[in-house]
Amino acid sequence: MSYKLTTYSPSCLEKQYEIGNHRLRQWLGARQTPIERLQKIYSQPDFDPKTRFYALYNGEVVGFLTSKIKDKNAAIVEANLEFPIVADGHEPIEDQLIDFAFNSLRNMGVQKVRTRVSEPWGNSVSLAKKYGYNQVELMWKNAELDVHKYKSANSNVDAEEVIESDFDEIRDIMIAFRKNTSVEAQAQIDKLVSISERVTSWKIIREQGRIAAHDHLVQDIIDSNRARMNAIFATQEDLRDRIMNSHINAAIKTGINTIDNFFFGPTVDMEGPYIEYGFEVAELWAFEKTL
Repeated sequence: MSYKLTTYSPSCLEKQYEIGNHRLRQWLGARQTPIERLQKIYSQPDFDPKTRFYALYNGEVVGFLTSKIKDKNAAIVEANLEFPIVADGHEPIEDQLIDFAFNSLRNMGVQKVRTRVSEPWGNSVSLAKKYGYNQVELMWKNAELDVHKYKSANSNVDAEEVIESDFDEIRDIMIAFRKNTSVEAQAQIDKLVSISERVTSWKIIREQGRIAAHDHLVQDIIDSNRARMNAIFATQEDLRDRIMNSHINAAIKTGINTIDNFFFGPTVDMEGPYIEYGFEVAELWAFEKTL
């Protein structure tokens, strides 16, 4: 097969979305950015079309690779560089796309690239090894649950719905449990209020007048059959079980089939109980390479 390698033009976008949507659905914790959002990003004044790379076969996009230069004026110029996403049957183009991206970024003054690697993310692990990347740090852990395979906890008692008078206490919990700033915690609460039509389950449990457990489940904006939750704040295991059961009941009622969960920062090592619930968990690592 003979391929043409090129950089971004608006005609590439539809196939980029189509290929990315097909491939990333198969990866745990990965999602393709909606095409409307891509169009908005790629029309911003600071967007550099030379940082998006494409493989064409017979004039049609069959693979792509995205990057973004962080700061062109830094002492060491770095770029975020993902591994290629290619259509079925065009896997051999991966190496050419990577080499094309490396050479292009070098010519733009980039000295170091950073990428994300996870076992369920295609062949990202083998590509990182092949191209001499070094493992740097654990970014977060992706988790995914098939709702109908949920291993029920030992509680059928539902939790309470959050009401406005709970917000101040919830904000304090976010600051203490997730190490959010006050501004970040308030912004998250405001966001949940603004997207209330997608908030499938927002629950608390009170003990002795104080919130002893809290979490929310939000329907995915891209795929209405999916929803996202967090590591649950709970002072006791049985309270966490009750919040989890409430989420599952709400998900089933709403027609949600899959729940995504992400463990990062202060919650990065809290996946254990969720594995018992039936979540599949994978680590996402940052890798770097000097060009």
